Amino acid sequence: MDSFENGGTRQSVEQPSGTQREKELASDYKTAQRSTNKMAGLFGSKKDTRPIDVGLASLVGSDEATAIEFWKKRFEMTAAVPNDIARVGALTPQMRELTRIDNLEERKRLTRARLIAFTKLPQEQRQLITAARRKAFEVDKAVMEADQKLVDELLPTLDASVRSAYPQT
Repeated sequence: MDSFENGGTRQSVEQPSGTQREKELASDYKTAQRSTNKMAGLFGSKKDTRPIDVGLASLVGSDEATAIEFWKKRFEMTAAVPNDIARVGALTPQMRELTRIDNLEERKRLTRARLIAFTKLPQEQRQLITAARRKAFEVDKAVMEADQKLVDELLPTLDASVRSAYPQT
């Protein structure tokens, strides 16, 4: 025992070491894993249906002009992000939200509006968005491939001015 200046005493506590400490850590880890598994059971396996991008989700059912204006504004904001990686981070959730729309016709309509809005941007902004979109394939390949498939289907149906302004893959 050690003594304090105030007259109090302190009892030394031995720290477990070696294999005893390893056993404690292993036990703590197992306990933590069990509690994690139990928490998942509390809430069930229900799919989270909240939108990733509330703004985009609110476009469902809107008219074409509103959708085009929304995408144009989104692209302008994304292009204004000063960092390449952050632009990819801004673009990817929008693509994920589009692919989460169950109604294929609605998804096509919103993708079509996105393609049209893209062509209304200045060339510099289009280049920034195109670069971010290419890098997004590294972040979420499945989502971007699904989107590209839809783009490939829709591009031939659009006006020649839109087709010529959209980057080819």
